[in-house]
Amino acid sequence: MKKFLAVTMLMLPLFLVGCGQKKFDLKDYMSEITNVYYQAEGEGVNASISVGQREIDYKANGIHGEVCDFSLIEVKFDKVKNQQTEDIEIVVDGVSQPFTLEFNPLTDVFVGDLGYALKQGASVSLVIEGQRLDMDNITDRLISSSDALEKARVALIDEIASCYSSGTFCGECYLKLLHERGASFNQLFWSFSLVCQKGVKYDVVINAQTGDVIGENL
Repeated sequence: MKKFLAVTMLMLPLFLVGCGQKKFDLKDYMSEITNVYYQAEGEGVNASISVGQREIDYKANGIHGEVCDFSLIEVKFDKVKNQQTEDIEIVVDGVSQPFTLEFNPLTDVFVGDLGYALKQGASVSLVIEGQRLDMDNITDRLISSSDALEKARVALIDEIASCYSSGTFCGECYLKLLHERGASFNQLFWSFSLVCQKGVKYDVVINAQTGDVIGENL
């Protein structure tokens, strides 16, 4: 009986912020979340666009702050390019504009944020070195961000409870789509991270097609 009561008290903060307050929801603590995803491949290049919201003051410190919309373009070339920027053209619903990407040496990818969220049904193309890539919105072919969050919540239920202090949840969360490519491997994953103010970080990796949890705290 004592063991049952102890488990019940541990689980209580996961569902109630306080007496009479709303049910605990990870969405209230998202410092980054991707909700829409585009991708395309061309000759010697592949591209993606992640659309969602993230912190304005982007710091993984366990404190959830004010967020803004983003549309992050990522372009990866098969061959190494010895340059720091890449000028492309983006066409949204028939309207074209030039755009400059910057090279990220940690990932060997050229990246750039449009500064706003593309609409779910937007028609988007990228023109890269004269090659037009019509971006494919594959969001509906993946498990949703909401479903991924629920799987992460279940997988890290004890770790989430450990982020509470005096009845208050002291942490922030991140949910991103990762595209891993190889000679015989091409797979999308949801990557969920929980960062607590006490300085610890927990991770879950989820197969974005099947919803299977394939790793925790890697």
